[in-house]
Order: sequence, then C-alpha cells, then structure tokens
Amino acid sequence: MKELEYLLVSAGKSKVSLTEDNPFKDIGFDADKPRLGWVNPPPWEMVEETIKRLAAVIKDKEEFIFVGIGGSANGIKTLISLKKGCPLYFLDSLDPRAVKDVLSKVKNIGRTLVVLISKSGTTVETQALAGTLKGLFKDNWRDHFLWLSDEEAFPKINYLGWERVHRFTIQIDGNSDIGGRFTCPHTLIFLFPLFLIMNRDISALKELFLKYLSSREGITAKAVCDVSRYKDKEKAFFSIRVREEVVDKFTTWATQLFQESLGSKKEGFYVKTLVRKEEKEEDGFSLLEIDSLLPKGTGSHFLYLMGLMYYLQLFVALYAGLKNINFVNQPYVEEYKRAMRQLSKDDLVVPEKIDLPKLLEKIKAKLNPSLRFIEVVLYFYPQDDFVKKLKEELDEMLGEKKSFVFVGSDWNHHSYQAAFLDKETLFVILTKEDYLSEDIPYLNKDNFCRNVDTLKLISLATYKTLQDKALYFCI
Repeated sequence: MKELEYLLVSAGKSKVSLTEDNPFKDIGFDADKPRLGWVNPPPWEMVEETIKRLAAVIKDKEEFIFVGIGGSANGIKTLISLKKGCPLYFLDSLDPRAVKDVLSKVKNIGRTLVVLISKSGTTVETQALAGTLKGLFKDNWRDHFLWLSDEEAFPKINYLGWERVHRFTIQIDGNSDIGGRFTCPHTLIFLFPLFLIMNRDISALKELFLKYLSSREGITAKAVCDVSRYKDKEKAFFSIRVREEVVDKFTTWATQLFQESLGSKKEGFYVKTLVRKEEKEEDGFSLLEIDSLLPKGTGSHFLYLMGLMYYLQLFVALYAGLKNINFVNQPYVEEYKRAMRQLSKDDLVVPEKIDLPKLLEKIKAKLNPSLRFIEVVLYFYPQDDFVKKLKEELDEMLGEKKSFVFVGSDWNHHSYQAAFLDKETLFVILTKEDYLSEDIPYLNKDNFCRNVDTLKLISLATYKTLQDKALYFCI
C-alpha cells in the first residue's frame, strides 16, 4: 500500500525534507511541528536505560497517582483496570469528589508519588489538580511529585512553581513529535505505569516489549487490509470489537483516537466510535478487530492492548491518508478555550435545574429525523449507578438512535473536535447542583472551589460554542 510506504518514510522527518507527492507532508504535521514519532517504537536498549533512571528516582515510593487529561490519562486508565489491587490510581476530574475517591484508596500518603502528565506543561486541569494535591505533603512536597512532559515545556513548568521537581520527557528519545492520543504504547505515559504493574521487573517488561515488536508485522498487514476495505466509507462510523477485559476503560482511549483525529476535518464527514465486546453488526458501523492476531489467556492482556493500540493508530493514519485528512491536529478545540478565556466567575449562572425524568422529556422534545446520536456530557464526577441508569433510560427512549454518556472535561479533550461541525448529534451538557462541600484533610478548600468554578466555566464555554445543537441543565 503506497500510503503505508509514505507514512514509514515520513516518521522522524522534518516537513521540508518530504517530497511533494507524500500526503503526510500536509496531514502528519501540526503546522510545521512533526507528529509522526509514534510510528516506529524506540529500541529496547533506549527503553531500558530510561526505565532504569526512572526506577532510581521512584525507588522508595509504593503508591502512584497519575494526573492528566485526555491522551495523558486514557491509556493509563485501561492499564490500571487490567491489574486489580495494584496501588496505581488516576485523577482526571476537577470535581472534588474525584479527589476524595482517589485519596480514599491511598494507604500510605508518605510513600505516594504524584505523576503529573502534560505535553505542554500548562494544561489547565492538570495544573489545577497538581496545585490541589500539594497540601498533602506539606514542606517536602517536591519529593512526592514527578512531571512527564516535553523538554521544551520544562521552563514553563518551572515558571508555574515546580522548580527542583523530578521530570522526564514523555518520549523515550526526548523528542516532542508525538501528540497525546498517540503516546501509547511507545512512550513513558504507557511504559512507566506498565513497569510498575509488572512489579518493576525489567526482565519481564523486556520480554513483553520484544513480543510486541515481533507482532507488529502482522498488525500492520491487518491495518492495511482493513483500510482498503473501508476506504470508500462516506462517514467514519466504526465499531471496535475488543476483549472483555479491556472494553470498559478502553472506550475513552479509542474514542479520542478516532473523534479527535478525524472529526470536523471535512464538511459533512462525521465520526462516531463504538467499542464492543460482542461481534455484532451495527447499522452503518464498520467492524475493526485484531483478536485472532494475538495470544489469549493469562499474561496476554498487556500484549493484546499494545497491539490493539498500534493497529488502531495505523488504521487511523492510513485511512486519513486516503481521505486527505490532517489526523494529528485538533484546530476546533481552541474554540471552547477561547470562549472560556472571555468568561469569568461572574458569568456563572446556574442553568435550569432538572431531574432525570424531566431531562428525558427535554431530550425527546428536541429530537428530529436528522439527529442520529445523543451525547450526554457530565461536568461532574458521577457514580457508576447514575451513568448506568441514564444510559438505560436513554437507550429505551431513543430506539434506533444511539446514545453516549461521557464525563467532562475529559470529553473536551477527546470529542469536542468532532462535535464542532457535527450536525447529526444532540449534545446534552449537565452540571451538578451540589459539589462536594465537606473538608478533605490537608487540602485547601479554596482550591476545590476554584476547581469547581473552572469545571463550570468549561461547561459554559462548551455550551456557548455548541448551543445551536445543545441543551444545558443542572442536575
């Protein structure tokens, strides 16, 4: 496949060095910044050297809280879900209930390391949560934080008050040519938590990594085959079949990969992503899966996840090559951020308060034949039973229309780009009437208030930029 050859040639190259007939000269760069560093994995020797340096820094730590948003967190969520009882946690919500939930799981705060992840070093949610958690560690807080970022962001991190805090580059090679949704499985965003989950056994990590490398030829061939099958699709509706052990947390990772890479890049070209454990045909959705290519059984989960991630990334890149879509940028994400900068706390008015039955009535009244999908975005940290009940009620009401329930502001990092030009989806934005009000020991309540205000501002900015196809309520 010619697109594969062009992709492989482009990886690690500057824009000016590529020939004019190479489509990735235009679609593999964010402006002039290269974003194809994910195509080729780093050599094991380089991974081993980096992991050994990391192990020397974290040697006395027993529990780990990973803090990030979007591509900085979604792969870690899936990894953690595959190892029950492992003292690794993630935090990607500004709702104080999320902080309380994570801290309730930590057994020894004195042996805890907070790993802050942001490619730019300035991600609003990550910086806010980082500042909130400082109070847990009092005067020696620097010993309990580590940054993963791009080297060019280190001065910004220092400026924001993180001098003399350990930091490593996200990429093993120290470069900055990988965007957030392509960081798994070749960077420290994936390999660091995987090393911890594997009980810091570098030999076991090496064995797994080399098995993954040996599987890539078959994975690549499958991606090429599937792209050839689906190259003429008018819309990017894909149903990804995955093994049962990864289906829950992997949904957000896959959604971001497809929605942000392909969404709102062409007028009338819409993107929707389903993640299923069942092999069933979905109306208008094309099936993607690689189950037969990788071993099953005990110990195979991580190899399967690595292969699945790389397969889907290759598919997206090659599919975008055929469609002439820049799959590494996300230009419309700036829209809600721009709207948010124009707002202040004084603009925060409580939207209409509503209960679940009334919400369903409001959604039903807004439906029309042109709307095929409903996306409900919860700008609070929801209980699992609430999400389950909401999804069940929506599915029963909607019939053939499909519903999705996501958590903001994570949704802003994985689906806002696709939402901006989407004309087939109704977006329902929900905030909460009451956020956590009680104190959490050692943490400043003022920080929580600011975090909640930030979360509300994100929800309001999102509504203002999507309001011609959105509803906005408080529940």
